[in-house]
Amino acid sequence: MNQGWRKDYVRYRSYFLNVMGRYRERTDIKVYLEILLSLITVSIFSIFALRPTLLTIAGLIKEIEGKKDILSTMNEKISNLSKAQVLLDQMRQEVALLKTSVPTSPQQEVFARQIEGLSARHGIPVTRLSLSGATIFDKNIQSAGPEGKASQIIYSLNATTPIDNYPALANLTLDLENLRIPPIINKLTINITNDTGVTVLSTVLDGKLQYLPSAEGK
Repeated sequence: MNQGWRKDYVRYRSYFLNVMGRYRERTDIKVYLEILLSLITVSIFSIFALRPTLLTIAGLIKEIEGKKDILSTMNEKISNLSKAQVLLDQMRQEVALLKTSVPTSPQQEVFARQIEGLSARHGIPVTRLSLSGATIFDKNIQSAGPEGKASQIIYSLNATTPIDNYPALANLTLDLENLRIPPIINKLTINITNDTGVTVLSTVLDGKLQYLPSAEGK
C-alpha cells in the first residue's frame, strides 16, 4: 500500500500544530488576526447593508440628470417663445394687414366702398354692383385651416366708359386686383357699343370675395 499520504499528513499536521502553537504563544499575532477578521466581517456586512442606499443614490443621480435634460429643453422652448414674441411684436402691423386681407366675416359694404373709391379715382362710372349672400360651404374650395372651410361672396360689376378712356379702365382693373381685400376675377367681358355717335366700352367683371370664418363666428 502506498504510504505517501501518511507522510504528507504527518508533515502538514505538524506544520499546522506548529502554527497554532505560535499563534497561542504570541498574543500580538492573535490580536492582529482577530482585528483583520473583524474588519473583513464588518466590510462584508457593510457592503450588504449599504447596497440599497447606494442603489438609491444611483437612482437619484440618474433622475437628477434626466431633470437637467428636461430643464434644458424647457429653457430652449422658453427662449424660442421669447424670440417668437419679439418677432410678433416686430411684425404686428403685417399681421394686422394679413387679418384685413383675409377677413373672418363677409364685408360687402367695405368692398362696395372700395369700388366707389376706384370709380372716382379713375373717372369710370360703375353702373351696377351686385353682391350675393355668403356661401356657407363650397366643396370646390379647399380648407384654409382647422377652423373651417373658406367661404365666398359672388360679385358682379358693370362699368361703362368711352373707348378713348380704355387706359383708365385697364388701370381700374389692375387696382381692383391690388385691393387690401383682393377679389378674385373669374370673368372679364368687354363689349363695344355705339351710342349717339360715341363708341362706349361696356365692361362686366364677375368674381368672388373669399373670407375665413373664425371659431368665434361659428
